[in-house]
Amino acid sequence: MGRSNRSRKRRDEMNKIKKDRYDAKELIRLKKTLGLLDADGKEIKMEIGEVADIKTSKEIKRAAKSKEQQELIYEHQESLEKGKPIAQVNEKTGVEHVYNSKTLKDQFGNYPAWFKKKKTAKRLRKKQHAQKKNFKQAWTTVNVPL
Repeated sequence: MGRSNRSRKRRDEMNKIKKDRYDAKELIRLKKTLGLLDADGKEIKMEIGEVADIKTSKEIKRAAKSKEQQELIYEHQESLEKGKPIAQVNEKTGVEHVYNSKTLKDQFGNYPAWFKKKKTAKRLRKKQHAQKKNFKQAWTTVNVPL
């Protein structure tokens, strides 16, 4: 057998009353944590700017964009730097490998045993992304008609 609508309506009414009571308590608790209420429970008049930093969506987007540009510039500068050669002898074969500190490749073009393929691919993708962002084609920057 199903429940009657009469009991459901009564339950909904009681839940509304309970929700109002809990909402009021929660609001007081939030105001206390923000420091908008003193020990006696009286409200302290404060500006919103004193409680929290207010930023518009444009400011947030600008900050994110500038941070991304700084990362790309850093990656591009890093890609222009040359690595230092580091010599290492393989204990099993006795062959000397000269690794580049930047690319981590040896003179044969191989990565060290501890360097994983996924990590290598991720590193290369980042490097290529930085190069694409800073790429300027000569004919578009030099010979642009007005």
